[in-house]
Amino acid sequence: MKSWMLGFYAVLLLWLLVLFSSQDALVISSCLTTTDTKVPLKNLVSYTIQCKPLFSVDAARFLTIKRKIICSDPSSSWAKKSVTPVPVNTSTTNRTRLSAQI
Repeated sequence: MKSWMLGFYAVLLLWLLVLFSSQDALVISSCLTTTDTKVPLKNLVSYTIQCKPLFSVDAARFLTIKRKIICSDPSSSWAKKSVTPVPVNTSTTNRTRLSAQI
């Protein structure tokens, strides 16, 4: 009985370690295409930039106050105008790449 419980706890611990160690590496969702959808700046909460080597398309992903994601071309004039007033929710390398494109 003790060996069964020890094995159960070992498997449970291993499962939790795998679950929490790979959580940051998981991509929840990504933009497969970009659209020309434009929303008022007051409706935007945050944005992230996805880059092509890791994703299938370069895109600026905007999160709205209604929790909708808008995928826009980062080189479009609306995206360039929109990323400035919105809080940044992206990594340093992606911010550097976006500022180089602007």
